[in-house]
Amino acid sequence: MYKRITLSAVLSLCSVFPAESSVAHTGDLDSLFVNAVSEASVPGISVAVGENGHVRWARGYGFADLESHVPMTRKTKLRIASVSKVITAAALMRLKEQGIIELDTYVSSLVEAWPDSHADISLRQITNHTSGIRHYQSLGEFLYNVEYSSTIDALDLFKDDDLLFYPGTDSNYSTYAWTLLAAAMESASGTEFKKLVQEEVFDPLNLKNSTFDENSPIISHRQRAYSYWGGSLINSPEVNSSYKYAGGGMLSTPSDLVRFAMSHLDSGYLSDESLSELFSPGTLTSGEEVSYGIGWIVDFVSLSDWYDPEEDAELIRIIEEHPNIKLMSGEGVGGSTMLMLCPDHARSISVVKNVDSDQTADLVELSLKTLDIFHNKN
Repeated sequence: MYKRITLSAVLSLCSVFPAESSVAHTGDLDSLFVNAVSEASVPGISVAVGENGHVRWARGYGFADLESHVPMTRKTKLRIASVSKVITAAALMRLKEQGIIELDTYVSSLVEAWPDSHADISLRQITNHTSGIRHYQSLGEFLYNVEYSSTIDALDLFKDDDLLFYPGTDSNYSTYAWTLLAAAMESASGTEFKKLVQEEVFDPLNLKNSTFDENSPIISHRQRAYSYWGGSLINSPEVNSSYKYAGGGMLSTPSDLVRFAMSHLDSGYLSDESLSELFSPGTLTSGEEVSYGIGWIVDFVSLSDWYDPEEDAELIRIIEEHPNIKLMSGEGVGGSTMLMLCPDHARSISVVKNVDSDQTADLVELSLKTLDIFHNKN
């Protein structure tokens, strides 16, 4: 029995907007996403394709706000959920290159508020999800709506909980761990986390449509958030991302995300050494490799194991033709995201929708098919 991947996609109406640059065969691409947003569970989808350092194509489909009939456009700022982690990872590597921080440093030496009773955890173990720090353990935590004034205060959510295992001996995905990473980065640099990301990632890469999902500020072109629960599309409950800015609390556009990803194709923004570390799989103390490097999922080919060889032959073919893809996905309240980087062909794909828990529009499938259209027809 094969397990099908459903990382997200959902919607009812569709509106198409001009691309950033013209490409051939936009009809195939439009059909793909028009169909994706034709479902009643999908408010809107935004997509961008980057190639050789430039955004080749970017469009919005459906609605950013259903009630006010605001169309989804390539400028709509969307909740990118856990894709925030690879942005944090880039800021971390910039600090490393400046000699400010080391990946194998124990967090206890940087974060005084972290309990001494825990076993030593390195920053590297946080980034490849081998720290032993827990993830959400209830829907209530996923829907958390408390404003934290600082990263240190947000540690109160989980810092006194037992580790799931001794660090480095097993793997378990954890967004909370990235809040601890943010606290360590603040301590090492003397700079507040949001300011640090602005200075080390958003500004140098000119990501003008990327920011933090803060509740109080008026943020232009911000999406409306939806959830598909119990067979109905609803307005998502209000949540607060102040406890997880580093691991799941940023807003961006697919165009900004592919620009960000393409900055990882060659040394320049980051060094060759940093890029190698980012994309090398982490290892357990047993020597076994895990699927994550520094934030990024680096074991792409194994994705084909999730698909049925007969029913999903097309998707398996695409995966096998692009075996070195690096990716990160995310699903948070009111948003689902996929970001892929194909270093072999200097391309990046990002697909984001403003809904969570929808199973009708699979972002993995949409991203792979978009990649295939560009690879074979442009």
